[in-house]
Amino acid sequence: MSFFKPTLAEQTRKKLHQDEKNRKAAESEFNDSPVGKARAAKEAGAKIFQIDMPLSQSKGYTMAMLGAYSYKSKTKDYSNLIQAIEEEGWRLEHVSYVFRWTGSESRDKFLASGQQESVSGEIIGIYIFRATETD
Repeated sequence: MSFFKPTLAEQTRKKLHQDEKNRKAAESEFNDSPVGKARAAKEAGAKIFQIDMPLSQSKGYTMAMLGAYSYKSKTKDYSNLIQAIEEEGWRLEHVSYVFRWTGSESRDKFLASGQQESVSGEIIGIYIFRATETD
């Protein structure tokens, strides 16, 4: 029984092909990131760049006879990301925050009239950058 052993040239070709696939995947991932989008906007000559990112999420739920509650996730820290965008030639000009409602859960109160409701949603940070005049 004989086994096919790839030649050094075939091994090198496969390695180069895999390296190229990995490079393209990393490049695509960067281009889809906020920093990649900031770079593309700067290269396109944009003067304003806006990006929004979720800061925290809350999930509401109700429990029979106990009430309505919500769970909040840990707030995300985007300071390194904002710094990386500024290093691409942008200056943070304005920040705003909004709550985006994603749903709610309600139930009748136990042994009382009325409703109990808990709301689910997320806090979104809206960041507006202005191009720096370093060119």
